[in-house]
Amino acid sequence: MTTIAAPSRRARPAPRTTARTPACGSATRAKARAAAAPRAVARPFAVGRVGALLALVTVFALVTAVVFHVVLAQNQMQLDQLNGQISKAQRVYEQRRLTTSILASPQHVIQEAERLGLVPPVDPAQTLYVKDAPLPVTDDGSTADTIADWSKAKASLAPQQP
Repeated sequence: MTTIAAPSRRARPAPRTTARTPACGSATRAKARAAAAPRAVARPFAVGRVGALLALVTVFALVTAVVFHVVLAQNQMQLDQLNGQISKAQRVYEQRRLTTSILASPQHVIQEAERLGLVPPVDPAQTLYVKDAPLPVTDDGSTADTIADWSKAKASLAPQQP
């Protein structure tokens, strides 16, 4: 059984001589041409460097993606906790609003006043006059139309505003 070895990458086949060139100078010309021509064969060391660089870039990209997803998941968990706190605070706020509206209702105020022993006055309220005190400005009793006579409406509001 005969085996034929494949030509190695570094070995180049000998150039063929043509009939036009003399046999004596063809060998020196072929050597000169082979020495002057750049080699197209890639060096195994350069291929290894490119492969290692490609592997490092791939590993770096994967690690970066994993770190990004971890940070994203942590931030999502923090958002979920904040949403839980917000919903809890909203429930507390709504409960306190309900309690405040019940306590401020007129019916509750009347019940609390009766519980404390307060009773409504028998006589209507009376105005007390202090001697030598200026009398309040009296109105003529007519109602003001805010569009036609805004100055009367404004005058009636003046003492109440700061």
